[in-house]
Amino acid sequence: MAAGSSNNEDPQKVLDETFNNPTKISSGKLDISLDGSVQGQQSGSFNASLNGPFQTDPNDPTAFPQFDLTANVSGSQGGPSISFNGSVIATKDNAYVEYQNQAYEVGTQLFQQFAQAYAQAAQQNQAQKGQNFFEQFGIDPSTWLTNVTNEGTTDVEGTDSIHIHGDADVGKILSDLQKASQQAGGTTQQITPQQLDQVKSAVKQASIDVYSGTSDHLLRKLSLALQVTPPAGSGATVSNVNLTFSITLSDVNQSQTITAPSNPKPISGLLQQLGIPGLPGIGGSTGGFNVPGAGSSGGAGSSSYQNCVAQAKSQSDIQRCLQQL
Repeated sequence: MAAGSSNNEDPQKVLDETFNNPTKISSGKLDISLDGSVQGQQSGSFNASLNGPFQTDPNDPTAFPQFDLTANVSGSQGGPSISFNGSVIATKDNAYVEYQNQAYEVGTQLFQQFAQAYAQAAQQNQAQKGQNFFEQFGIDPSTWLTNVTNEGTTDVEGTDSIHIHGDADVGKILSDLQKASQQAGGTTQQITPQQLDQVKSAVKQASIDVYSGTSDHLLRKLSLALQVTPPAGSGATVSNVNLTFSITLSDVNQSQTITAPSNPKPISGLLQQLGIPGLPGIGGSTGGFNVPGAGSSGGAGSSSYQNCVAQAKSQSDIQRCLQQL
């Protein structure tokens, strides 16, 4: 498709083809960011980001994904500012957490348990083969935009992309996200029509920008901007809230190499540092995670977890199994 012709493409068609693209994104570099500011008696600002490469096996959807993602969080609100950064890494056979320039390993035994649980959940979803993430929850993000326009082409991390702009249908987005949470086994309460009207009236401006590759119509970037003003008389201590959220994908479907960090320590040390000592299944002397039969005092908890995972039929079931640890 010639880039020049992209300016004339129907914006709704571009959205439909982007969010219902049969080509799956199996690897690339991810960049998620959330920025916000609050004005009023309690003014403040914050920003958070998560970025790094990821690699899945396009031929085996049950294989645990590899990734090297770094999180950064900062903010301030009148008092002292906050700041945090850390990384989580998953290779083919282990997982790691990096905090304060030190890597900690989960351990191959526990990692294999998580990988097996992931594979079991993926196999349970084989009945939905061919559906993308949104379709599994009955969601079509192309319906989240109204008054859509084609803003022409622009560069997104080195890829020519069609820029589609539209107003955000806040009611539709909230309903869809609630539906997804409920189907995933969450405990989200039903939003009443009155609550939905209150939220919609508080959102003064809401827009969505979608950037789709000109040659393949694969998603390259999605951004959401919100301006929220609490209603008068609500007693809110803030007068205005501005939020921007974006997801950017680069090097799409290009092979990524994920490597283990150097000189990792047992993750039990990090948990103790954070004030979470003595979790079942974590060996202090060996520094790794113990599994049943390995002599750990937490074997009963690990056994309950393992039995729970064996019977799990969905991702939500697996999440509940974590309570057994």
